[in-house]
Amino acid sequence: MTETKKKSAPKKAAAKGGSGKKKVTGYMLFAKEMRQKVIGEKPELTFGEVGKELGARWRALSEEQKAAYKK
Repeated sequence: MTETKKKSAPKKAAAKGGSGKKKVTGYMLFAKEMRQKVIGEKPELTFGEVGKELGARWRALSEEQKAAYKK
């Protein structure tokens, strides 16, 4: 018996010629910077609750403050 291997379809990013990585958004930079601060201030929060808190803090920023993360 011979074994045949199925060829997997190329990933979409590879097919488009891209590197497969998405551009990092301003929010993601903000979240990376602020996550440890939020956990330090409110250690009782679950992972999901930390995300909600980060989202609330991001929405509370002015457009000028957000612009610093959107470089």
